[in-house]
Amino acid sequence: MEDRISRLHADRLVDLHFDLPLSLFLSRPRRNIVATDFLPEFDAGDMGLLGLALYVEDEFLGEQALRVALEQVALLQAEVKLNPRLVLCRTFAEIEQAQSEGRIALLLTMEGAEPLGDDLHLLHIFHELGLRSISLTHARPNAAASGGIFAASGSPATGLTSFGRELVAECERLGIILDLAHINPAGFEEICALTTRPLLVSHSNARRYYDMERNISDEQIRMIGARGGVIGINAILVSPKKEEATLDRYVDHIEHVANLIGINGVGIGFDFCEFLWRQLPEAEREALQAKLTTPNFLSDLGNHSHTRNLTRKLIERGFSDEQIEKILRDNWLRVLRQLL
Repeated sequence: MEDRISRLHADRLVDLHFDLPLSLFLSRPRRNIVATDFLPEFDAGDMGLLGLALYVEDEFLGEQALRVALEQVALLQAEVKLNPRLVLCRTFAEIEQAQSEGRIALLLTMEGAEPLGDDLHLLHIFHELGLRSISLTHARPNAAASGGIFAASGSPATGLTSFGRELVAECERLGIILDLAHINPAGFEEICALTTRPLLVSHSNARRYYDMERNISDEQIRMIGARGGVIGINAILVSPKKEEATLDRYVDHIEHVANLIGINGVGIGFDFCEFLWRQLPEAEREALQAKLTTPNFLSDLGNHSHTRNLTRKLIERGFSDEQIEKILRDNWLRVLRQLL
C-alpha cells in the first residue's frame, strides 16, 4: 500500500486553496516562516503546487484592505526570496519548470475582492504582482457581489453589481481565473452567464452533505462540469455534525461530484486552517462561530502532511490509480494549462 501511495504521489499534488498569506501577516515580524512552520508538512505531503489566497479579515475592511493585501504580497515575496524551494509562478510554463526542478510552485489568488474597492486599476496592479485567480467574495458582501452565507438560505437575491460585472469582464480579458468559491447563488449563475472559459471552485463541499449556501449544490456542480471546470473539495465543512466529520465523509464529497460530472471535474482545495483557528483568542473564536459556523476539523486530514491518508482512503474506496492521479493533481493541471 505504501509503495502504491508513493507511486501515486511521485508527480506531487496540487491544492488550490491555502491561507498562507494571512498566516504570514498574522505572524509578522517573524521571517522564514515557511521553512520552519510549513515546508516539512509540504514535503511530507508531496505538495507540488499551492494556490495561496490573499484574504483580508473584517477588522481591516475599507481603506485598510488594500494596504493589508499588499503587505501580504510583500511578505510572501520575502519568503520566496529566502527559500529557493519556492517559486511564485505567473504562467503554466513556470509551473512546469518549477515542478521539473523539484521546487514547490505557488499561485497567487485572492479570496474576496475587498482590496480592489471599486477600482479596476487596482486589479491591474495585482495582476502585475502575480495575481492569477480571484473569487469575488467571502461570506460578506462587497462592491462586486455578495457571498453565500453559512446557512441554507438568506443571502441577497441579487447577483453581481455593475462593478462586479466590469470586474468579471476585465478578469476574462487579463486571463485572471474566476473562482466561484463562496459567492451567493445569484452571483454564481451570473458569472456563468457572463463568461465562456472553464470556471473553477477552488474549495467547497457538496450541499448534499452540508446544506448551506457557502457549499455547492448539485445544479451548480453540473454548471461547472458543463464548462469543463474543476471543483476542489474542502476539508473543513464536510458535515455539520462533528461525529460525521471524517475522512470517509470527505471522500463521499469527492464521489458525489464525480458521480454528477465525472472524475475529470473534481480536485482538492483543502483550505487547511486549523493552525489559524487555534491562534485565535477564545472570545474571537466564539464570535466567528456565531457569525459563520463551527468548523469541524478532520483529525487525519488536518494539514498537508496528511495527504497520504487521503490517498490511502481513495484506494480503499476503490478508486483506480488513474482516477486518484486526476483528483490529486491532473484535473487542476489540465484546466490551469488551459487558463494560464
